[in-house]
Amino acid sequence: MSDEPRLAYFVAIKEGASYLGGLLITNSLGIPIDFRYTEPITPTKLQSLLYGKALEPHLRGDVIQKALLKEIKTPPDLMFVRMSDLAGDFAVENKYPILSVQRSQEQPLPTQGATTRISSRELLVQLSEGASPLRVLFAHGLTQAEQDSAMEKVVQAGYQMDLAEPMDRTLEALRSLIHTEEKPKQG
Repeated sequence: MSDEPRLAYFVAIKEGASYLGGLLITNSLGIPIDFRYTEPITPTKLQSLLYGKALEPHLRGDVIQKALLKEIKTPPDLMFVRMSDLAGDFAVENKYPILSVQRSQEQPLPTQGATTRISSRELLVQLSEGASPLRVLFAHGLTQAEQDSAMEKVVQAGYQMDLAEPMDRTLEALRSLIHTEEKPKQG
């Protein structure tokens, strides 16, 4: 087994009344190893009424994410989600560290690999010399030791690739699936 981290990028989007999710797994160069997606899931009116505001987090985490994780052949070392997905208790029971990365506008840190802790769940990490550091936010419930272990993999992969970019690819892949399905078939 390789020491190279496997990175999972999970995205769930709402398109009209339906939800769709995708999971891209890459190596530490950003090269895809696996990609899975769900068919659109449209909740019924009764489900919408019964679940209320809990419907969307339930569909994203308990339905879409769990279904995609069951299908993958290569388990990831880290799972990246969008910053907005970390607002609640998204995927807390997951067996992979859950985090989000975002490009920042902060001044560069002194050396490549340097980190600055912002809060118990958030830090900045310098991955490219002279560039702004990357903002990293961990899901609720990760211990300091789990965060430190995850950061070793973030730094290792971050030296070789733009860690935020595969999230954009995953989102675009999902959008292309939606638009492909909308095109009338010619025949």
